[in-house]
Amino acid sequence: MNETKSLETVLFLPKKKFTITILLVVFLLAGIGIRLIDFTDLPLDFAATRQFHSLLLARSFYYQMDSPETLAMPQELRTFAIDKAKAEPIVEPPILEHLVAFTYRLIGHEYIQVGKIYSILFWVLGGIPLFLLSRRILSLNGAFAVLAYYLFEHFGVLASRSFQPDSMMIMFLLWALFFQLRWSQEDTLKNAILAGLLTGLSILVKAPMVFFAGLPFAIVILQKGFKFWRKNFRVYLMAVLAIAPGLLYNLISATVGGNAGAILGGRFYPQLYVQLSWYLQWMTTIKAVAGQVPLVIGLLAFFLIKDIKTRVLYAGLWIGYLLYGFTFAYHIYSHNYYQLPLIVILAMGFGIGLSFVFKKLEENNPQRIAQAAIILIFVFSIGMSAQRIYSYLNQSDYRSDAAFFTKLGDVVGHDVSVIALTDDYGYPLSYWSYIGPSLWPTTADRDLKNIVGASDPAFQQLFKELTIGKDVFLVTLPDEFEKQSDLKQYLLSTYPVQQGEGYYVFDLTYPLTVVE
Repeated sequence: MNETKSLETVLFLPKKKFTITILLVVFLLAGIGIRLIDFTDLPLDFAATRQFHSLLLARSFYYQMDSPETLAMPQELRTFAIDKAKAEPIVEPPILEHLVAFTYRLIGHEYIQVGKIYSILFWVLGGIPLFLLSRRILSLNGAFAVLAYYLFEHFGVLASRSFQPDSMMIMFLLWALFFQLRWSQEDTLKNAILAGLLTGLSILVKAPMVFFAGLPFAIVILQKGFKFWRKNFRVYLMAVLAIAPGLLYNLISATVGGNAGAILGGRFYPQLYVQLSWYLQWMTTIKAVAGQVPLVIGLLAFFLIKDIKTRVLYAGLWIGYLLYGFTFAYHIYSHNYYQLPLIVILAMGFGIGLSFVFKKLEENNPQRIAQAAIILIFVFSIGMSAQRIYSYLNQSDYRSDAAFFTKLGDVVGHDVSVIALTDDYGYPLSYWSYIGPSLWPTTADRDLKNIVGASDPAFQQLFKELTIGKDVFLVTLPDEFEKQSDLKQYLLSTYPVQQGEGYYVFDLTYPLTVVE
């Protein structure tokens, strides 16, 4: 879309630098404020398994720093935490986890909300490059519309509170897109270096950003023509800066680090492409994350763009999203946070649409009362988003989980070998109980095996294989236990049990009957 900076107002206010700055600060502070709702609850309301992975890594890095707190704790617990983290699969570089561990050291103790604080700050600060990017391709009102969607969209608020690298990833992606666009408009060495570095950083934080930072950038460069980039050394400099960090990290991690399985395994499922149900599940996830209306606006926005460079950039992001979805075919519908890059695309589409609407409103020159009513409608919509988030976050309270799993560690003991049918792949047990269980498969685990054409052996054989050398069978998922009637019936009839509120502890060392 051609720039429409000739508009005389910003949200019907005088278009002055001071006014723009104040509004930008208000938006960003409101973005932080809405993310502080129910702040002190444990970070289990979104992607708990992924957050526990980062929490365990951060704790391990902190315990290795020899702070007064860690030196005073029992050596066996400290050793367990460090060893547990070393056994974790490492896909992305644990940049955020090291930052959180260093913060633990500065404040003198672990504080489980530190990761949430950083994620909130990274996401909200990402609004700055998004606003600057939007200012180069949209009207001022359109840029604020983009920012409003990015900061206050329901799913984006929830996901940006999660202790995982995705908020940092999105922030670097937005800086990368901004400097890429600036370089395409002003081909200077400074812009080339910044575009290459920020693209490289976004891909380093999470490799899938190659679809959103790398692919659109490549399309923009190719659009300039063969003669331009054939002799332009800045293009090759940007390519090296963009590709080298992520490529080197993943090569070293996959070889020397021994993480090849974690990086490459369990991600590519081409057999899903021929299943209509897969496409329906993908669309259902988009509907749950963003809703139908923003998706339709995001798609239609392409036809409102007049400027060819902006259209190419926007189309590149959509193409990147499609390739990304086909590459991570299982995760695109099973892990909702894989939709976060879509929030950026839809924010831009929303801004393009609202820019068009505001232009028409400006042309109609509405009266003061009408202007105030229009602004109140937008403020009301943000308030509705805040109310929805408040209701969602307060419908569950996870504060008791820490005490539950801490007590469970004392019940089970720390010197026994445990197999468990438990929450979040055993991470809560590892984090609060200092127990590292082997896992009994859930029905969801078996469904995933079915997708890839694998299956478990018959129950008796599976039980024998998984419980060899185990002292305790722990159950903390009563509902799942009910679903697996063969397991429940066998355990209750064969082994002594200690039952409490929310758990069963079966002693495998002293069966009630002879086990063949």
